[in-house]
Amino acid sequence: MLGIVLLAIGLVGLVLTLLSLIGFEFAQFDVHVGDSGAGLLSVATPFLTGFGLLAGGLMTFSDTSTLVALAAGIGTGVALSVVAIVILGYLVGSEEELPSFDLIGSTVRIVEPVSDGRLGTAEVATPLGSRQITVRSDDPLPHNAQAVVLEKADGREIFTVSPITFGDVHPEGN
Repeated sequence: MLGIVLLAIGLVGLVLTLLSLIGFEFAQFDVHVGDSGAGLLSVATPFLTGFGLLAGGLMTFSDTSTLVALAAGIGTGVALSVVAIVILGYLVGSEEELPSFDLIGSTVRIVEPVSDGRLGTAEVATPLGSRQITVRSDDPLPHNAQAVVLEKADGREIFTVSPITFGDVHPEGN
């Protein structure tokens, strides 16, 4: 009976490991690919998988003693957890931030309109490609309007923009 219980534990660990790799949503709990899910669950599921499947398999399908099967399961679980820790450490350590660019003076295209007291979204060209930023303005800006970035809010990713009308020259704009 213990072998069946351990097999069930191993299968649950395997299912959770696979679901965390591909992403899933269940009721209010969701996991998506790309989440920064490096934590206890990332180490515990490989341990449960190795421990449960090996120990349960040995106890159920062979004449291995309980003590030997549990020791083999624990060893396999620990080995898989160490591999998970090494891989997670490598991925976290090799993560590089994208370079930041000074957007002051850049010309932007309004994607989501800006109105009185409401923030909008604008698209700006950077050397790495287009990027969307949150903007505010004293003047209402409709969709596809052109504007120039004047300043960045302290400690926030919100930029103040000013509209560009036909014929205006903004020396600070691109």
